[in-house]
Amino acid sequence: MAMKPPAKYSRPARQTLHWLLHNDWLQHPQEATGEAQYLLCHAERLDQSLRRLPKPRSNKRCLVVGSWGLEVPYLKGKLGWEEITCICAPLSQPGEVQKARRDHPNGSESYTFDLIEHDIEGGEWPFDSETFGLVVFWGCFEHLRHDPEFALYEINRVCEPGAVITLVTDNAISFHATHSILRGSPMPMRLHHPTPEGHWRLYTPPEIGELLEGTGWRVDLLTSIVEDAPVYWKWWKRRLFKKLVADYRRGFGLREPYWNGFVLAHATKVAAPTRAYPKWLYKDPKIHQLKVEMLERVYRPPNMMSA
Repeated sequence: MAMKPPAKYSRPARQTLHWLLHNDWLQHPQEATGEAQYLLCHAERLDQSLRRLPKPRSNKRCLVVGSWGLEVPYLKGKLGWEEITCICAPLSQPGEVQKARRDHPNGSESYTFDLIEHDIEGGEWPFDSETFGLVVFWGCFEHLRHDPEFALYEINRVCEPGAVITLVTDNAISFHATHSILRGSPMPMRLHHPTPEGHWRLYTPPEIGELLEGTGWRVDLLTSIVEDAPVYWKWWKRRLFKKLVADYRRGFGLREPYWNGFVLAHATKVAAPTRAYPKWLYKDPKIHQLKVEMLERVYRPPNMMSA
């Protein structure tokens, strides 16, 4: 996340932020802290993601994964989703349904929602099958380390047929990441330091599409959003670099636009929940066993090594 929010915002971003934080912060963004700072730093991503969300049809129940409810005023007040449940990492009351409330930051309205703390990789989610019509799954997938595909499987299970999932995650092949690799200073694309808040894996758009299709979804939109910081300050160098990379990718069948900072996918449930276990994500069992044996050898006490 950027350390400081930008000083200026586009008109669409300002209209979106109107539902998320008090307008005073837009006048003094550099003074923002906490949640306001987060929202301002991610204003473009939130705007481009929220504006693409569908309005409810017959099923007006929405599930937001990895959130404490900051999107609730927009989802309820702007789009009309009536029943919203947020599921987040377990902290204080895991497994319990908490009644929560979010006030409109610039109005008198107040919006209620359910909040559940649950490890989304740690077992079946606490919802009945075919409950929701929309799932918002943003900024969370890259944090999953044990069984990422399981989350998409469970989301399918708790969604009714025809429901929509919207997924946003960091783009492993953005132009910024590509340029970093080519200049010899790659960003930590695949495996970060194993802290709870770390990014365990970054995904390419085709990988996201494969994971969705392998768990019973039909991909309707797969693109990238939010332009990266410029890799060159001179405009002609930026344009030449993007053209060269785009042409090279096209030669290998990778369609653009996949050059921005985040992957955005929308998919519709078209089949019962299933799993594909792609080999590029779930390694061969023999390799896993070799890693276990290696760790056991590395951490074996010296007296046992000599024996």
